[in-house]
Amino acid sequence: MKKLIVGLGNPGSRYVFNRHNVGFLCVDRYYELTKKTIDYKSFSFRTYEGFESKEFILVKPLTFMNLSGNIFSDLFQKHGKIMVQDIIVLYDDVSIPFGKIRIKEQGSAGGHNGMKSIIGVLAGDNFTRIRIGIGEKPEFMDLADYVLANFSQDEYKSLYQILDGACSAIDFLLQGETSKAMNVFNNKDFLV
Repeated sequence: MKKLIVGLGNPGSRYVFNRHNVGFLCVDRYYELTKKTIDYKSFSFRTYEGFESKEFILVKPLTFMNLSGNIFSDLFQKHGKIMVQDIIVLYDDVSIPFGKIRIKEQGSAGGHNGMKSIIGVLAGDNFTRIRIGIGEKPEFMDLADYVLANFSQDEYKSLYQILDGACSAIDFLLQGETSKAMNVFNNKDFLV
């Protein structure tokens, strides 16, 4: 059974380096790191785009964040039904410091609208997620303004260290080593 790796974000050039798009950035980074060793075919459908290998599918929704769950009917129609426990979702989290990630096997949406959409469509939360810390918003900023702002120059300089860590975690998850991945990555600071 293939695994499905879904990175959350918003489509369009104005959102590319927004904090909210770190899931998209992680999918792109994973593809970049593995394309020399894994054979992929790229695809674009009306609600998603990505890359497919023999073992897994990398997906970026084209539905905007709040409707992320809407991709699944199209995905299942094109690629066949994928078990919920074979889905990995990558997304931003303001409750985790910048420089850290957290892996969880299931749980609530935690206020994240993209995750609310996915949990609602799948009618369950029994899938693995990698939450990528973007840090707490400053008190003077609205949450939407913060997540839709680009990473700062200092953050951007360190961003690929964090994404590479998340990509290493994906490798563990694809091997079925979720507990090991949580032990290795959940307390790691990628900025040191």
